[in-house]
Amino acid sequence: MATNPKKTGVAIVPADPFAVTTAPDYIKQGAARGSEEVKSTDMVLPRLEIVQALSPIKESDPNAREGMLFNSVTQEIIGDHAYFVPVYFRLEYLIWKDQDQGGGFFGSFPTLEQAEERKTAEVRNGENPEYLEIVDTPVHYGLRITPEGEKEQIVISMAKTKSKVSRKWNAMIQIAGGDRFGRVYKISAFTDENKKGQKFKNFVVQPAGFPPKAVYEEAERVYTAFRSGEVVADHASVVPEKDAAPTADRGGI
Repeated sequence: MATNPKKTGVAIVPADPFAVTTAPDYIKQGAARGSEEVKSTDMVLPRLEIVQALSPIKESDPNAREGMLFNSVTQEIIGDHAYFVPVYFRLEYLIWKDQDQGGGFFGSFPTLEQAEERKTAEVRNGENPEYLEIVDTPVHYGLRITPEGEKEQIVISMAKTKSKVSRKWNAMIQIAGGDRFGRVYKISAFTDENKKGQKFKNFVVQPAGFPPKAVYEEAERVYTAFRSGEVVADHASVVPEKDAAPTADRGGI
């Protein structure tokens, strides 16, 4: 029997009241009012990640399976593959604290010197230098093309066990020639193995043709922002891998 809200004082609402597939007519999509002062520097770009054996997303989303791709910010499960237009490449230096010592992220830096300065400052503040690690991290900034043809700014971070994939991808782009964003690549995952014989999911990158005109023009537009460093990747939510261990992103040519 249905509960009477007048008698119990508890309002009865339908499950997932906002689970609609299209925006109502009264929702205005053009002006983006209220976000006039939000700049690129006020946002972080999500990462395109791989669901691993111990990824927390498997606990929160029953549809998440190993090898699937997902958005690190929205937690959207994208599926077995995604189409990505690389726009800018940058090697960044990230500082991590050993997970067994409480963990922690101490920032991303464009040069090793800047990262070392920050590490020195943290040591002066009481951190044990043996537990702080500077990890050189290849980061591919770009656009994901959704099945509906929409463009989503996102990054693919390839530290440690993924760095070999990054190097091969850069070589592939160089061979293709022209603008970095002149090609589309299909991103998926395969089962890789590290030096200890531990298996994990790593990226697969395959050429997939040329971007549509609207996507290419958007890539041209965001190229300047990516190059200037106005936008940064969502590195803070990454769980760093240990040396020679499978990717610990519980989060992943």
